[in-house]
Amino acid sequence: MRPKRTAALLALILVLACALRLINLGGRSLWYDEAFAVLFAETGLDAMLYGTLTPVAGGAADIHPLLYYVSLDGWMSLFGQSPVAVRLWSAVLGVATVGLMFVLGRDLFGERTGLTAALITAVAPFHVQYSQETRMYALLGLLLVAATICFVRAWRSADSRRWLGWGLFGVLAGLAMYTQQLAAFYLVALALVPLLARQPKPLAGVISGGVIAVVIYLPWLVNLPGQLNKVRSYYWLNPPNAAQPLLTLRSFLVVNLDISAPGSLIGFLSALFIALFLLIQVVLFLRRRRARNHRHALLLVLWLAAAPPALMWLVSQVQPVYLERALLPSALMLYLALAWLFTQGGLPRPIVALVGGVGLVLVGIGLTAHYSWATFPNSPFDRATVYIRDHWQAGDVVVHQNKLTALPMMYYGRDLTQRYLGDLPGSSQDTLALPTQETLGLLADTCVQAAAQGSRVWWTVFDFAADQYAAVNRTDYADAVNWLDAHFIQADAQRFNDLDIILYTDPDTGAQAADCR
Repeated sequence: MRPKRTAALLALILVLACALRLINLGGRSLWYDEAFAVLFAETGLDAMLYGTLTPVAGGAADIHPLLYYVSLDGWMSLFGQSPVAVRLWSAVLGVATVGLMFVLGRDLFGERTGLTAALITAVAPFHVQYSQETRMYALLGLLLVAATICFVRAWRSADSRRWLGWGLFGVLAGLAMYTQQLAAFYLVALALVPLLARQPKPLAGVISGGVIAVVIYLPWLVNLPGQLNKVRSYYWLNPPNAAQPLLTLRSFLVVNLDISAPGSLIGFLSALFIALFLLIQVVLFLRRRRARNHRHALLLVLWLAAAPPALMWLVSQVQPVYLERALLPSALMLYLALAWLFTQGGLPRPIVALVGGVGLVLVGIGLTAHYSWATFPNSPFDRATVYIRDHWQAGDVVVHQNKLTALPMMYYGRDLTQRYLGDLPGSSQDTLALPTQETLGLLADTCVQAAAQGSRVWWTVFDFAADQYAAVNRTDYADAVNWLDAHFIQADAQRFNDLDIILYTDPDTGAQAADCR
């Protein structure tokens, strides 16, 4: 393929990737994790260190390293804190990843495969989803794809430049660990490749790169025991069941949302069809003599697509850490494997058209669901905040039943007086530690009596909260509502999709004097 033609096609793919990552970028409401990222990053590095590493009962205050938050803080200082601005940083990282997928695909399989890998990544709803989220996963994908490129080039190099490649691999691995510590599963899988390939020669390079990564990560590594204790003591994930890998496959090829039927069933079956078809073609390809050219490259890509989820699943049977969005780099390797299938798999054109058509169905389902999603976790916090502001009176207070509605609406309504009820101490939902609350300047109240000290109370809660609390035999939600009903008059109620806003007025003297006894 001529260089100018390749450059032109890659430019078109990057334009497509950019367009898909800009669609409705600020239209969906920021959810809790995104609002936390903005409110936390703006406090600065020293405050974030305090809010993350300060010891609390059971471990450190928080579990995430700070590279993404620091980069977001710098980005916001240049472009502001609007929903579009804070998500644009992830979009930029996502488009850059599309370009790196071309480089990796070209290095392993040639330019046609590289362009196809870039195209699949550009339109993949799972990657679009996390290229539009104010979280660290787009940066994680970028760093680990770049680390994989350095790994491959260093492995294949026969001159002194290979040591530069191993060094860059180590630097990128260390930065990936500063981005999201679950990067370790991908890096472990990558480091095992020389042993699995029975090629000890690159092992010295892998070790040298690993040493560099450890040296870079060492300042944070000394704090890792406290953060691991935090995960053991207060973490909301449950052990994944045997069906989880199949659900992860659906997320990789569709989107990581609980989409409703029939889209969920069509998406699951179509994703399973493509994965099984890929597996069959790989087996048939490896049995052919001509498979020698790309055998090791294909096995590397498949290993990096499958091994990190498998390792995370196994570890999560002991300590649950299985998080599909942290497996974004493995999803990218699956896209590269599919690019190989379309360009190197030896398929007849009608079969290519069939598999490609199924893929387009998945893209359509996933992007439609992602762009239009307006319920938990992306409930319309922005519209609810506007409604409250339009009806605000002096002495009002917004009381959130928990932090999940509080932080997004505090992001959208910094001018409003807002309080929220803290998590049950010691529960799996008790993730916002006191030092982190102090860093944010947002201390939780222990009961609704303390929070609802205003002439009018805007009670804010998800419509499914009552059923959730009843299902686990917890009475604190019902107790809060009963107290409000007993001491106020319910004057108005508005629903914004799955978000309820209830206005309580005319407090009695007992409400004004109440405490958390």
